[in-house]
Amino acid sequence: MPPALAAVLMQPIYWSLHHLLGMHMACGVFAGGLSGYIMYDLTHYYLHHGVPFTKHLREMKSYHLNHHYKNYHLGYGITSKIWDRFFNTVLVGK
Repeated sequence: MPPALAAVLMQPIYWSLHHLLGMHMACGVFAGGLSGYIMYDLTHYYLHHGVPFTKHLREMKSYHLNHHYKNYHLGYGITSKIWDRFFNTVLVGK
């Protein structure tokens, strides 16, 4: 996601958390969510542009690229298939 768009979207999320949880808890929850999103985004970028060095990462790159180029309605898992199994969106085959 482009940083400018992310900044626009983050403000209402932060203010909602601030209103619901108070300043200190909102800062903690927001920081955790933002850190998780950044890790997701870096992993997604790596799967597109990096050279995987472990078997798990090679499988996830193949799975993720199949999501983009074979069936974009299935295979949303970036680092694992856990949520694809939960939501019945596992992309079968290679």
